[in-house]
Amino acid sequence: MRKEYVLAILFFSGLWGISEAVLGGALYGANVPYASVPLSVIGFVILTFAWVYFPRPGTVTLIAACAMLYKFFNEPFFACHLLGILLLGVGYDLCFGVFKIKSRWLCALLATYLGYAMFAVMITYVFRYHYWVDAGFGKVLGYIGIAGSMAALASAVLVPLSFRFGERLKASCATPFALRLRWAAGGVSVITFALWAFGATTYLLNHLPIR
Repeated sequence: MRKEYVLAILFFSGLWGISEAVLGGALYGANVPYASVPLSVIGFVILTFAWVYFPRPGTVTLIAACAMLYKFFNEPFFACHLLGILLLGVGYDLCFGVFKIKSRWLCALLATYLGYAMFAVMITYVFRYHYWVDAGFGKVLGYIGIAGSMAALASAVLVPLSFRFGERLKASCATPFALRLRWAAGGVSVITFALWAFGATTYLLNHLPIR
């Protein structure tokens, strides 16, 4: 596996992970309704830039898995949040990498619904998380129909725009993930290191015993 690919995985997963840890922590901590919606859309925008540079099936799922790990480092353990991140990545990967739907807005719409649907079904009927099981099928339907629809509509607009911007960025800077001392590549390396250093430091501070 090339070093550029590894750096890109760490870079994009770090961006998604810190948005989940910082913004997500604030939204969930304040009990903001439908907090998953802006977080999902941000995640899809980040994944779109990753897909522009590395359009390979499996890449997005790997980014989602690393972002899930990043959130685990920085937040109290909530299995549902971690599963939601992973399944959004899987939904994006399936629609863009496997099904290869040509219409980007439609692909983003379906990927969002797929991620939300997989999460709601798995957390309720496979993992049987009591909060979802007790609420029943109405919560599953409401989550997909309301939160999923809001996220899907926003993604249908922002993902195609992100593709356009990402393609222009790639045309002007084709290799920002090379380990070189040029401004773009050097900046990406520094940001990636800072993101994961922050994540590791936060984890250690939260888990080391205080004497």
